[in-house]
Amino acid sequence: MIRNVMDMNARYGGLNAAFLEEGKSVWVMNVVPIKARNTLPVIFDQGFAGVLHDWCEPFPTYPLTYDMLHANGLLSYLISEQCSITNLLLEMDRILRPEGWVVLSDEARSIEKARSIATQIRWEARVIDLENGSNQRILVCQKPFVRK
Repeated sequence: MIRNVMDMNARYGGLNAAFLEEGKSVWVMNVVPIKARNTLPVIFDQGFAGVLHDWCEPFPTYPLTYDMLHANGLLSYLISEQCSITNLLLEMDRILRPEGWVVLSDEARSIEKARSIATQIRWEARVIDLENGSNQRILVCQKPFVRK
């Protein structure tokens, strides 16, 4: 069961809107990277929660953990900003509840790097190839209840 979700690169709040459109009762924290275009006014106009954040830094969540973390294009954005993908995934591990899910969509190279790190921190991870000739991949991970 997914109750709370963080969209780590929310842009216009599309994931939040998709949950609502499907009638899902999910609370979404929409996060817009601080150096990206500030789209928070659009997110707020839709009645959604949101915040600006620099993903090169820890995210203040204590004591809250999330059931699902989602990000589209965040990995390649952070690489361009010379931020550590390892630090990002360790931060995600901290704020993700046991048995929680991570869904990342990005370029194949960024996804493969994240998959390698995810398996090192003992997440179950699989890459989905979109098979449409694009360079985009989806990484789906689940944090185990107990480390193996």
